[in-house]
Amino acid sequence: MQNQNGVTLTEAHEQWRDRPADERFESMATLKAAVQGRRMRSRAVDVTTEGMGAKLDDGRLVINGKTSPVEPSHWSFGQLSTMLKAPAGYLRTLPAPLLVDNLNNGFKNAGREAVKFMTITAADEDPSPVNRLQAVTSTTYGRIWDADVVDCILRIQEKTGGRFHNPLAYQKGSFGGEARPSGLYASDHDMFAFLIDGGSLLESGPRATFHRGFCVWNSETGSRTFGLLTFLFNKACGNHFIYGATDISRLIIRHSSGGPYRFDSEAAPQLLAYANQSAGAELDVIRRAQAALLPETFNRNAPKLEDLTPWVLKHGKFSRAEISSAVDFAKAEEGECKTVFHLMQGFTAYARGYDYIDARVDLETRAGKFMQSATNS
Repeated sequence: MQNQNGVTLTEAHEQWRDRPADERFESMATLKAAVQGRRMRSRAVDVTTEGMGAKLDDGRLVINGKTSPVEPSHWSFGQLSTMLKAPAGYLRTLPAPLLVDNLNNGFKNAGREAVKFMTITAADEDPSPVNRLQAVTSTTYGRIWDADVVDCILRIQEKTGGRFHNPLAYQKGSFGGEARPSGLYASDHDMFAFLIDGGSLLESGPRATFHRGFCVWNSETGSRTFGLLTFLFNKACGNHFIYGATDISRLIIRHSSGGPYRFDSEAAPQLLAYANQSAGAELDVIRRAQAALLPETFNRNAPKLEDLTPWVLKHGKFSRAEISSAVDFAKAEEGECKTVFHLMQGFTAYARGYDYIDARVDLETRAGKFMQSATNS
């Protein structure tokens, strides 16, 4: 679904599609309560593998030695296995006593390796009295807390007068029916937020105009980087597909020793600047595209595709079939195909028919670049 370095515009949909019920939040307040509560019960400590061991406690696997006994989460077990140079998938298939023996042999052979443990105190309602091991990282890991990321988003909402919100979406697994606030997700090892300032088809109708949106993601346990994706878009549907995206910008911050500083000094100010930025420059491109006529030879009474194709290819990479289809869709949806904006709308309308989402996003991105180039020449 995602890679370590960032997201694509399809991930807002993929998060909506794949997250289980207990990782979904309808409001920033409930998301904040979840991640802040976890942070308040968390601590990070540098330990060495020397003297560390595994055992069974009432049927549960626990790690102890240099720390109080901790039960690994699914994610931290994978990190621990990697540290011990053992395949996590194989270890998970072993009977519990054999698993313990393999882990203890790994600890013995690891010698005196320094690592950072992130542990979390058991919640009051947790029937297990054993604390949880949330993450196993290097000692130079620079943790950006999910709670800090959520606080940053809340400040953006406050400073923009609540203009940005998480949009409505259909219930998971349904492409129709009841719609509820969605786009906010968190598990025990990551978080993701999708916010917009308008453009939801479930809120504003099918002819939404020009809006701002952003996605923010993070993992305080090392499962992925911190990242920020900002974009302008036409509309977001009820399953969080994003249409007509342009002006896409990414900021990636790895959890190195300088990661927390970069989050404070770069990410938060960049997101606030984006949220407060006027869309005037982008809207000016739209207005120029609406006024820019396609080549005169194509706009005559009997236009021919061969009169248009060479000119389009000067400003973008398209196949002849894509250009022909864009012209047809522009005429069908816009009533005519005489301007750069008409043709760009034709490309994006044609792209909506792709079953493969990455192909749709690719064509929409090329269409946006075409509009920029054609209006600047």
